[in-house]
Amino acid sequence: MNEECTTGCHHRRMQRHLGFGMTAMPHPTTTELAPLGERLEQLGYDELWANDGQRGSGLATLAAAAGHTSRIDLCVGVVPLSVRASSAIADEASQLGLPMDRLVLGVGTGSGSSLAVVREAIADLRELLPGVRLAVSALGPRMCFLGGQVADVVLLNWAFPERIAWARERIADGAATAGRPIPRVACYVRVAIGPGAADRLAAEAARYQGRARPYARLFDAQEVALRGFPGIAAEDPAEVPGLLLPYLEALDSCVVRALPASDAVRDWLAVAEAARLTA
Repeated sequence: MNEECTTGCHHRRMQRHLGFGMTAMPHPTTTELAPLGERLEQLGYDELWANDGQRGSGLATLAAAAGHTSRIDLCVGVVPLSVRASSAIADEASQLGLPMDRLVLGVGTGSGSSLAVVREAIADLRELLPGVRLAVSALGPRMCFLGGQVADVVLLNWAFPERIAWARERIADGAATAGRPIPRVACYVRVAIGPGAADRLAAEAARYQGRARPYARLFDAQEVALRGFPGIAAEDPAEVPGLLLPYLEALDSCVVRALPASDAVRDWLAVAEAARLTA
């Protein structure tokens, strides 16, 4: 499905992608995760995203899930630069033997807030891992603008479709100042299905509300106290396609960030199979 710009549009025509997002596993194994990656590829997903943080390595999780795949892009979203230096990130990606032509390596400030740190890390990673696509995590206007200037992908988070449109304008402005193509715009869209879906979405949002001030500003700007949180909570999985469609249409890469009932592979795949009906 292609996105065709109309007059006044600030982003270029792009192929829309459907991604699947999961948490990093503490001790990922190919035995456990390779069936997940293989099934996602069979379902037609274009991207598999894994986060990176205290729970585990996103890169190691992707390496374990990639075992029986040949096509799906492997995306880490994102490695916090407050915790890991760009050289350590590049070393791990190389040591894991990840296919560099399918890797999308994302970075973010983590507990810091310096745009300069992100800019420098992207420059370093372009030298250390030539040809690898690089992503920047962005919430506010300055990071969106910087992402437009330096990244191949800008990864948004906790955003309603109109917030995505707002971010796209700032990303496009950044790209224009740098004289470069507009990056792909991706966003994690939380999806919970089955009994307790609404509770899982609310609990996940509460975790972010307790984090650094940028998330509080992001939620306040979208009036979540009045309208609820971005994302999808559907007790009936058949409702997911219609609810996800506005996000899919707003993005170059719509990443179904699953909130499964458990960490069992079958529960991750239950969310993936429900969302795949939109593509």
